[in-house]
Amino acid sequence: MKLKFKHVLPTLTTCFLSLALTACGSKGSETPEPQTEPSTPFDYQALIENAVLGELPGVVLYIDSPQLHFYSAAGIADQEENAPMQIDARIPNGSAGKKLTALLAGMLAQEQRLDLDKPITAYLAPDITDHIPNASIMTTRQMLQHTAGLFDYLNDSNGAFYDAVIEDPDSIKMDEFALQFALDKPAHFTPSQGWRYSNTGYILSGLILDKVLGAHHSGAMRSMIIEPLGLTSMSYGGVEQNLGSITSGYFKNEDGMLNTRPFYQNIGVADAPVVGNAKDMADLLKIIVEGALLSESTHQFLMADDHFIPTGINGLQYSAGLFKEMINGKHVIHHGGSELGYATYNFYVVESKTTVAMLVNCNGYKACDDAHDALYQKVVNELTK
Repeated sequence: MKLKFKHVLPTLTTCFLSLALTACGSKGSETPEPQTEPSTPFDYQALIENAVLGELPGVVLYIDSPQLHFYSAAGIADQEENAPMQIDARIPNGSAGKKLTALLAGMLAQEQRLDLDKPITAYLAPDITDHIPNASIMTTRQMLQHTAGLFDYLNDSNGAFYDAVIEDPDSIKMDEFALQFALDKPAHFTPSQGWRYSNTGYILSGLILDKVLGAHHSGAMRSMIIEPLGLTSMSYGGVEQNLGSITSGYFKNEDGMLNTRPFYQNIGVADAPVVGNAKDMADLLKIIVEGALLSESTHQFLMADDHFIPTGINGLQYSAGLFKEMINGKHVIHHGGSELGYATYNFYVVESKTTVAMLVNCNGYKACDDAHDALYQKVVNELTK
């Protein structure tokens, strides 16, 4: 749910070329073509195993491209049980799941059931919109693209949402619960007059999806996206607990190490809707970027060049649920997630058709955050050489 931008500085790559120029001495001999010295494959297994020797409890890394397939885990999934991390570990995807909310909105727009450019007052009742500044001129498209100027119920509320979750871990927390931390809060700007990441826009979009569908949008997300695309590990957080448990996640504060699984198993919100494994995360991003399994209009809504908006942050652009930037000269589409106890990294390198997901079961304190950020940078630098 909470946004963390991940930027990578370019690295220098060195290519070693061996020229084997042999003179045969006989008439008609030819100089052989220069030969490229075989490169040693990068050892991703050693990379993740070294990472869990430090602050990180466990890591899952999935990489798939025409040239490379890697899927492995290292470390511990549960510290109390000393259970090893498994490749099919299911963790909250955090904001990496925003792409599903945006994808569902695009599908409903294609079916003409949702008008992305109508004011949100056309869908939501006054008991909500009267407490949202600029609601009469704010659209679903703007909320999905973070150009609505909304107060962020997570990043702008000084931890109020998390405090409320910890005080009441057992009840299901859905969009209505999260929205209370953004009502009657000032806007950052008039809609379309800037860009600022706000989880509140996705909460409101979730409520609009419910209105359009006449039921909670988790059902449509399953029937229109999760099942047709074969994302067998994915389920809607909180709402679909019966479909599988989530791996333990760890957050450290002044009271010591806290396992956040009891809290997150009861959270199901449209700004961070799903739990799932690394393979499904990577496969979904590949499907969205490449577009073969989507309608043309839905694919264009998510991926058209003119739908990516400059964020004003180091060349970073944003469409609906997706960031785009250049890393080491390569086009990279990405969106990760950051929760208390869980971090996800999800990116696609366009030039090499490489899709990647990395899951970590700690987050929210400096030692862990620095460790998984460093691990991500090594992976993305290697894959964008």
